[in-house]
Amino acid sequence: ILYSLIVSAFASITIFEGIVLLILGLVLYEALKERKFNGSLSHGIFLYSFSTLISTATFYTRKFFKGVEEGLFSFIYFLNFKREEVKSFSKNFPKLLFVISLILIPVVLYKFYKYGEPKPIWGGTFEVGFFYALFSINTFLLFLKERRIVYIPLFLIFLLIVFLSAKRSMILAFFVIFYLTLFLLFRSKKVKGLAFWSINLLIVLSLIGGYLYLSQKDNRFKTLNDIILGKRELDYRNLNIISSGRLNLLLEGISIIKEDLEKGRFLNLLIGHGVRAGEYLPHKYGMTQHRYESIFVVSELVERGILGLLGILYIYWVYFKKVLSFRIGRDEDLYTYLLAVPLGLHLIQTIFTFFWDALLPLYLLLFKVFETLQDESKL
Repeated sequence: ILYSLIVSAFASITIFEGIVLLILGLVLYEALKERKFNGSLSHGIFLYSFSTLISTATFYTRKFFKGVEEGLFSFIYFLNFKREEVKSFSKNFPKLLFVISLILIPVVLYKFYKYGEPKPIWGGTFEVGFFYALFSINTFLLFLKERRIVYIPLFLIFLLIVFLSAKRSMILAFFVIFYLTLFLLFRSKKVKGLAFWSINLLIVLSLIGGYLYLSQKDNRFKTLNDIILGKRELDYRNLNIISSGRLNLLLEGISIIKEDLEKGRFLNLLIGHGVRAGEYLPHKYGMTQHRYESIFVVSELVERGILGLLGILYIYWVYFKKVLSFRIGRDEDLYTYLLAVPLGLHLIQTIFTFFWDALLPLYLLLFKVFETLQDESKL
């Protein structure tokens, strides 16, 4: 199941979602039979899913099946595994990712050459940014485990692709999770003195190079540089350029929440207005997007209300609590930790978007495997 999910996640979103549906049926059957849902993220997933389903069914019935997708697909997290199978998978997971990362490079570079944007087999620059942020960290961990010098240039190539995607949320996610990884390695004495500072220097140089590239190619970075140099005013218009219109969407989302408070729409405040609520709610600032995509606190309050937002915040809390308590003792623990990286990257990059993503079920399921191995290591 895990292998098929991973391969399809990079090859075809249609096949991936078909597999998710099959797993969901199995999970619901087993859960109803045993009347038990296991996992540390359970409460968060229940709150998030409940608010998504109920708000969409109540206030935007047209999108009910989209609400089912965003609300129920996350339930594959409750799939249970045998420990021995999990151990075997965790050892093969980094190698599988590495093979996929190499296979995708010709596709990504060809599409960059042809269309001016790096893209994988399916999806766009957002997906390629996420994939290669994950591949970069995977390659770094493989280098620490195997000490093969070939991983270093590949790590830099993968990082270059992250910058080529020009997705600031993914660049931010990479650096946050990479430095979290570095902290855990330093604390566990897997990376020491000179190596620690050498890695930091390499990353800082990469960041400077990436920023210089984006400053030449991306109007958002050009505008930011002009503001820093005093060539432009720090005004509403330029802030909107830098934020890709998210300032408008933020203000529109706040206006919806404010109106809910003023008119006493307490059910909307509790469970939201449903997925894609921007399709039927007003846009006072002239934006036409179907979602109020800005800071996730506002975005999720509009669609899923207080309950949905609390569910997401609970997932954030449990994730970082679990990861920060993880100890990397044996070399095999590097592979165990890698299982938690996809969800971590996702959580950081969704700060300025939405919690839901087509591949979120996979990230949650991989974290469940990480939990299983982490719990076993404490026995």
